[in-house]
Amino acid sequence: MNKLKDFIYDKSDILVALLILALAGTVIFYRIDTILAYPETFSAEATSIAPVQEPVQYEYPTMSAVGGDGASGTAVTSGTSVATGAATTGSAAETPELISIYINYGESLRVISEKFVAAGLFESTDAFFSAVDAANAGTTIKAGNFIIPADATPEEVIEIITKPGL
Repeated sequence: MNKLKDFIYDKSDILVALLILALAGTVIFYRIDTILAYPETFSAEATSIAPVQEPVQYEYPTMSAVGGDGASGTAVTSGTSVATGAATTGSAAETPELISIYINYGESLRVISEKFVAAGLFESTDAFFSAVDAANAGTTIKAGNFIIPADATPEEVIEIITKPGL
């Protein structure tokens, strides 16, 4: 009895490995047709997949004014327009168009200035540099997505981009 027990203890790892191989061989033997048919099945599924659709442009919902009792607040009227200032009792006055500019981490001031000139917020890169120098904000411009009213002054633009973005 001790010889059998010693044999099992000494050879159990090998026996377990052989048992696993026998089980895997049995599964492969009975499923070989399915395994070999896989490339045909895969190509048939790949051709039946619907083509990729174009991205959908979403329209943001209309929101009511904040502080409608005459207090100062922010009103979002149609689409992406935002108006700041005193809310009126009826409809909001003209709402400025918003411009979204994304500043990547580590971008140079030259690249950032070109984005703002292309968006129409500054007349030239020199005007951007002058506004940055006047605000002493050369090293405090943050990375992120910034929503800026199209009629913002250069000082307001610099103030917006020196705060953390979205």
